[in-house]
Amino acid sequence: MKEVPLFLINGFLECGKTSLIKEIVENNQEYQNDTTVIVVCEQGEVEYDEEWCKKYGVHVEYVESQDDFTEDYMKKLDKRYMADRYVIEYNSFFDIDKQDFPRYMVIYQQITLIDASTFKVMFNNMKNVFSSMLKYSSLVVFNRCEGINELGQYRRQIRGINQQTQIAFEMANGSLTTMLDEDLPYDLKKDEIQFEEDVYPTWYTDVYDNYEKYFNKVFKFKTFVRDITPESIVIGRNVMVCCENDVQFLGYELRNDCNANVKVGDCIYLECTVTREFSKLAGEEVVMLHAKNITVLKPEKDKTLGM
Repeated sequence: MKEVPLFLINGFLECGKTSLIKEIVENNQEYQNDTTVIVVCEQGEVEYDEEWCKKYGVHVEYVESQDDFTEDYMKKLDKRYMADRYVIEYNSFFDIDKQDFPRYMVIYQQITLIDASTFKVMFNNMKNVFSSMLKYSSLVVFNRCEGINELGQYRRQIRGINQQTQIAFEMANGSLTTMLDEDLPYDLKKDEIQFEEDVYPTWYTDVYDNYEKYFNKVFKFKTFVRDITPESIVIGRNVMVCCENDVQFLGYELRNDCNANVKVGDCIYLECTVTREFSKLAGEEVVMLHAKNITVLKPEKDKTLGM
């Protein structure tokens, strides 16, 4: 019999499970048009209204208790819908170790959402529930992280329950990062930050995801001129993203405010600031660098850096 994937999303009530599932469906066409059944084990304020279900061709079923959420129940659902996948909005007070599914239904991924603003109180009072909720999760996402200064401690507490899970933090702009400021190889509290070339991939990625916290600071590093346009210079480095065969150029546009004389291929030492503004080259708002000073260095080849 064909294997049917299950995707289990858990977390306490009002932690954002429904919103996440709706976002996944809306942004992935393969989840639409009668291919997906959502099984809801607890209902919060956000709902799957009839209009939304019709628009995306998604079927939603509701389960009130774990006693009703049986292997036989899932077999009947599958006989009715024959869906390509089942997304389960799980109740974190269900006992996952007592949860049975048909043998041909396999949990492909379990994601746990955690509201960072209530984590401390919830964790201190319900450690057993957290242990059950987290021990099989492949990904834990902390949301509502704004103003929380103890995220590093929260991550260590999750690691105490599940050392293998990936832990991510949702930023104010909706982006996800696995890195906190305390993990960065430079001190963001400083107004001027100099870093070695092997740090560039980390700096590039964090600037791309969280550009706001890089405003009003000066950064100093070695880089290369990739292109020159009438409005800007494109600078960056070649980076091995995941394997030897996946080398990508990671770069930013740079406004040459200091009117330095450079050419394509130059190795330069750059002092710059970070902004976000409209780019004619990209046709949209992007992260933009502004050069305070550029020093042309001895010619050298852009060696590939690792992430």
